[in-house]
Amino acid sequence: MQNKHVTIFLGSNNEAKILSTQNICEMLYQNFTLNHHAVSSGVSETPETDEEAIKGCYIRIDNIESTISDKVDYIIALEGLTEKTSFGSFVYGWAVIKDVVSGKYYYGCSGKVMLPEAVSKSLSKDVKLSESVLSLYPHISSADMDRIGTNGVLTNGLYTRVHEFETALKCAFGSLAVEKGNMR
Repeated sequence: MQNKHVTIFLGSNNEAKILSTQNICEMLYQNFTLNHHAVSSGVSETPETDEEAIKGCYIRIDNIESTISDKVDYIIALEGLTEKTSFGSFVYGWAVIKDVVSGKYYYGCSGKVMLPEAVSKSLSKDVKLSESVLSLYPHISSADMDRIGTNGVLTNGLYTRVHEFETALKCAFGSLAVEKGNMR
């Protein structure tokens, strides 16, 4: 995408979120620095609507901006959520990228993985989805859950949490590239 050095700040210390951001930035930038820090989303543990998840991303971005003093080109927030529909429940994620110079936001959403009925019935805004899944699938370790996420558990590794956020980031960075005229 660019040859200049790009500085990116991610609002999370989650292993899957860091890895997905690192992977996409390596595809896009020859020279970049990725910093990360855990910040609160200010929303429920498991958001249930796009609006709530994106609000959580905005809050993460605001919390990062209020704590950093270094020059940053982009701030990224990633938020997973669930959605209940008449035909089933799903887990997926949003990426929001703020271009710090222009103040513009760019959005991307991942694919959705259908939740089994037992997982769907255990959903609560106050409980992390991963905790519910770990209780229903005790053979999965916490380390594996951190690495592959609920998506990875439910797809037998075909579509992990890293893939989820890579998809969302590709969509958001794609919009940013078109806007900035950096199309291939």
